[in-house]
This record gives sequence, structure tokens and C-alpha cells, in this order.
Amino acid sequence: MKKELTKEQKIVKFNLYTSCVLLVAFVLMLIGVTIAYFTDTKQASNTFTAGNVKIALSEAAVKQDEIGNYIEDTNAPRIFGGTEDIINSNNTIYPNQYIFKDPTVTNIGNVPEWTAIKVTLIDGSGDLTKIMGYEGYEDIDIEILLSGGLLDETVHFGSWNGIENVCYNDRYAMIQVPNAGEDTFEFYFIMLSPLQVDETVVVFDEIHFPSEWGNEEMENLGQLKIKVQAFGAQTFELESCFEAMTKSFPEHFNFN
Repeated sequence: MKKELTKEQKIVKFNLYTSCVLLVAFVLMLIGVTIAYFTDTKQASNTFTAGNVKIALSEAAVKQDEIGNYIEDTNAPRIFGGTEDIINSNNTIYPNQYIFKDPTVTNIGNVPEWTAIKVTLIDGSGDLTKIMGYEGYEDIDIEILLSGGLLDETVHFGSWNGIENVCYNDRYAMIQVPNAGEDTFEFYFIMLSPLQVDETVVVFDEIHFPSEWGNEEMENLGQLKIKVQAFGAQTFELESCFEAMTKSFPEHFNFN
């Protein structure tokens, strides 16, 4: 037969139950705190600030020279945004044309930070895989269009952090995520050392349309768009940039 608890025993039991509930709530709160990292994100048209982790994404202003290339306008200040409107307003993109474009990430905070850059090619009505893809694969050779900056560094090719087909060296790893079905091709540059205060990273500094391209290749560019985004995260309790990005920005850095 079940023994009836005294009033004092019921009070003790209730207090123990309440304490357990409070303990669980406190543990859940701690879990929430540990995954709320200080981060910062930049796109070519936006500026955000989060705590002491602050990054800036800028590029040089450009002007058109006498033969139709777009060169750096050294007399104009760096801009936060993009030069797409300047270029597209003239609607003059030809084979063998050069465009100076140097998306540059700068740590403008007061602490070191993990930094990564995402470059997205959007081919619109064209088909980049016809002119930039590898035979039998939907991957794209980004260096056909872009050069300079990180892309000029020598890299190895292989498996990295459990991901296949990665270009990497001692400074960064570049992961490509093609999605031909949505006409987008994403390239992730994950810096392997924290970006120090006032330190900069130039992603690339030139767009070049090869001289051997004809009407068909230029048409396959479609409404080509190049979007650059920069991401910054705290280094505290985050041992690598890969960990920082996948935990802080899972909606962008999901390679499963």
C-alpha cells in the first residue's frame, strides 16, 4: 500500500522539483549564451557593427580609360557598395576588356577576428558552365574571370576539413558550391589565421573577359552578377575560422 506523505515531506518534494526545473532552465540558458557569438557581416551595399567585432568591405572607385577598360580612379575615395551601376550604365562589356575591382575586407574593430568571404556568381539568363565549367562537372573555374589578390596565391587541391575538391594553402581555403539549377556558383574563402586589427585582405582585383571569347561566350555570361559578402566572428572559444563560420553563420556556411 502506498504510504501517505506528511505535509513536511510534500513541501520538501516540491522544493526539490522546483530546484530541478530551475537547474534545467539555467543549463539551457548557458547553452544559449555559448552559441551567441559576436559576429559581423558585410555585403557590398551594407555596413553592420556587432560588439567589438567590426569589419568593412570596400573597393576602389573606377573610371573608364580611352580604350574602354575600367581602371582604378586614384583621385576618388574608396567606396562602400559596388561599381556595378557605373559599369552597367555604359553597357559596354567586350572580349579582352579589363575591369578593376578590388573587394577588400578590413578589420576595423579592436580585437582579432575570424574572417571569411563569400563570392557568388549569378549568370542570369546565360550559362556559365558552357564557357567556364570543367568537362563532366558543373564546377566553374573562377580564375577565368577573376584574378589578383587571394586568387594569385599558389594553392593545393584536395580534401580539407572533410570536404572534397578544395583549393587551399597556408593562408586560406577556397570551397566551391555550384548550384547550376539556380544559376548560382558560390566560392568561400576561409582565412586560416585571425585577421588582426587594421589588417586587410584583398579578395581579387581584376575582372577580365578573355580575348578569345566570341558572341556565344559573351551571351552565355547572361546578366552576370558578382556578389561579395564578408563575415567576421570572434576568436574567443572558437578554435578555427571553419568552426566560427559554420557555427555563427550556418545559413551561409553549410557544406553538408
